[in-house]
Amino acid sequence: MASIALFCEGASEIRMLNYIITRYLGDEFEVNPIQPKLNSVGRQANEGGWLEVLNHCNDEEVKYVFATNDFLVIQIDTDTCPLANYDVDIYDENHQKVPDDVLYERVKNRLLLNISENIQNQYADRILFAICINETECWLLPLYYENDAKKRCATTNCIHILNQRLQTEGIGIPDKTKNKPEAIQVYNKVLKQLKRKDIPRIAQCNYGFQKFVEQMDGIKN
Repeated sequence: MASIALFCEGASEIRMLNYIITRYLGDEFEVNPIQPKLNSVGRQANEGGWLEVLNHCNDEEVKYVFATNDFLVIQIDTDTCPLANYDVDIYDENHQKVPDDVLYERVKNRLLLNISENIQNQYADRILFAICINETECWLLPLYYENDAKKRCATTNCIHILNQRLQTEGIGIPDKTKNKPEAIQVYNKVLKQLKRKDIPRIAQCNYGFQKFVEQMDGIKN
C-alpha cells in the first residue's frame, strides 16, 4: 500500500482530500495527514491556515515526510494569495486578473520557493499540488448546480453559493467554524455524493481540481 502525506490549510480540507484521494485512487493508497494534526474524532488539533502550509514547505519537513511516505500532497487556497507572506500577485502588467492557469503556476512556484532545487529534483515526481481556485468549497459546487453553468464553475463566494442550496435541506457550512462537529457532519454528507466515476467530469469546473486529478492519474500505476 502506498501512503500519501498531506499538508493542508485545515481539517475540512483534509477531509475533502482524503475522500477524493481514496475514492479516486482506491484502497491501495493510504492518506496520512501531517499538517494540521487531527484528534481522534477528526477535529483539528493544532494551528492551521495558509501560512502554516507555506511554513511546512521547506527541506526539513519534506525530507521528514518522505522518510515514511511515498507521496506528498500540498493543498492551499488562492483566495488569500495577495496577503503579506503569501505574496502572489493576481494581476498582470495591465492590472487585469490573470487566468486561472497562470495563477495556479504562480501559487505552485510560491509553494516551492523555500524548497531547495536539490530536494525538488529528488522528489519532483512524488509531490502533488491541490491548489484550490479560489477555495476548496468551489470544488463541490458541481454536485449541487449541475444545470447552472455560472454557479457550477464559480470561483468566488463558493461557501455562500454552496450554502444557498444546502439551506434548502436545513444544513449549511459555517464559514468561520468549520472544525465543529456540525460542520464535519455537513462535509461528510456532501462528500458522499461524490462518486469516483464523476470526479474527472466535476473537476473540469475548477482548474486546480482538474490539475489535481491529472496528477492523481500520474501515480495510479
